[in-house]
Amino acid sequence: MRRYFVVLTALVIGVAGCGSGSDSKGSPSKASSPSKPPPPKVAGKLLVTTVNGLKLLTQEADGHMTIAPFDVPRSDDFDYELSADHKTFVYRSGKVVTARTVADGKERQIAADALARSLCLRVSPDGRHVSFRRAEDLVVADLAGKATVLDKVKKEQYTLGGITPVSATSELTCGEWLDDTHVKFDRRKQMPQQVSVEITDSTTVVKADTTTVAVLGGKTPKLLDSPKMWQPTAMCGKRVAVSLGSSKEALHFRERTGDAELTKDGTFNGADTTLAGTTVGGNSLLFTPGTCRPILYTTETRTFQTVDPATRAIGKDPILTLPSGGIDVRLYDDPETWQPAPDSEVLAAVIDKQIVIIDLKAATAALVPADNLDASARVVAWL
Repeated sequence: MRRYFVVLTALVIGVAGCGSGSDSKGSPSKASSPSKPPPPKVAGKLLVTTVNGLKLLTQEADGHMTIAPFDVPRSDDFDYELSADHKTFVYRSGKVVTARTVADGKERQIAADALARSLCLRVSPDGRHVSFRRAEDLVVADLAGKATVLDKVKKEQYTLGGITPVSATSELTCGEWLDDTHVKFDRRKQMPQQVSVEITDSTTVVKADTTTVAVLGGKTPKLLDSPKMWQPTAMCGKRVAVSLGSSKEALHFRERTGDAELTKDGTFNGADTTLAGTTVGGNSLLFTPGTCRPILYTTETRTFQTVDPATRAIGKDPILTLPSGGIDVRLYDDPETWQPAPDSEVLAAVIDKQIVIIDLKAATAALVPADNLDASARVVAWL
């Protein structure tokens, strides 16, 4: 077990019978030394991914956190996600998708035909629906297992020199929940007249060329296509952070006003809201749960800065800087890593094999000793 202890050594030199360093009996007086403040209290448990799988961390009475296995089936083909309300844990083992109620551990099978080796499992913010890939399509299913198809892959046969057949399949990406009724994905609307392949290839995948939002709630999903491709990086309420290109492009921060506006400029209605000076690769936009307050995190400097929701102006001075040490600390917009409390602005992360509790409202970051975390450990949920 790895724990941190503070050893205080006092070197006391006294001369018997004289000086302020002795009491009336000639014995040295005790020196006072500053004590290290105790680590913050961590209510609940932290779910952490490590090289050895998922682990649960629990804080003990002395403040440090002990580690224990998280009871899920061990598999080389495994994917998982926790709902934003921290109530439902959904995982895929092979082709089987299972939902577990966190409070009592009860499980129900959602599907047995998911696409193996796929990392497309996503849970809606309210925890009532799950999106995942099957072999031929992208679907949304409720917790009873009733599936709705959002889109199917397209297939076409091409010939090379009029002789050699080439089978082409269109790309169909994972679904990303913008809110409880809107799912974003990329697809190919139509197969091209011709494809480019290596002369030795007999199959190929045609890249997606359209970003689509499926609007749920009717008899069938309504599909809204965008003229530009885009990728959401963070979502909260009606707010969304968007990447429009490579990791060198700037982040965009927009607010949705309705389904009709999704097709006007490739993302959402309103003035272009580029966050000047940011890059998708070096910055993350986080939204605090409940209030959806935007916070900009910069990986290189480990700093948090405010973002004005009206002007999108970034605060000049950091409100908080994380401790140094270990590998780069990358933070993503994962609602599950925030403390499960109303309007919480406290989240957990790992720095140099230790837990750090980040309080953005109080502008503090406090380390909590933890047992047996490896360098790649990452907090994935606060239960």
